[in-house]
Amino acid sequence: MNTLLDLFHEFGKWGGKTAFIHRTGIRRFTCSYENLSTYSLKMNGWLAGNGIGKGDKVLIWGPNSPWWGIAFWGCIARGAIIVPVDFMSGRERAETIAGLTDVRLVIRSRFKPENLTDRPAVYLEDLEYILKSVDPLPETIDTVPQDIVQIIYTSGTTGNPKGVMLRHRNLTRY
Repeated sequence: MNTLLDLFHEFGKWGGKTAFIHRTGIRRFTCSYENLSTYSLKMNGWLAGNGIGKGDKVLIWGPNSPWWGIAFWGCIARGAIIVPVDFMSGRERAETIAGLTDVRLVIRSRFKPENLTDRPAVYLEDLEYILKSVDPLPETIDTVPQDIVQIIYTSGTTGNPKGVMLRHRNLTRY
């Protein structure tokens, strides 16, 4: 396995096995690898339809959820660079990171009332409904181990936060 895309293509082999479990209060929802793959390919199609391609940056600012994971893997399939922002971060920090990385799209939680200025955005929680009418796009964008997969910002405990560019090889090599 040389890239996260290689790992993504393995999801089909695991079919109905549980990819993750999401708990909300007393409810427990499971997501199989098959569903994760299908919805991620739908996300790939939606991103393509919205002009997102290889190397474009997508900021994800929301709580952990199945839709966060689907957005992440959809970006992997599209070749987009993920810029995750801690859900607990305020608008100013998210805006700064969006500006520094020149994001093309913001996927944010509706539980964050603050909008980012001048950036196309979609609610993370709406992906469930948006993707229902989208066909999966099985064609994924080729990636190589040297491609940047995400930019993570440090906490900045000794100064201003710094963006750390992680490449596929940083996340897949053992």
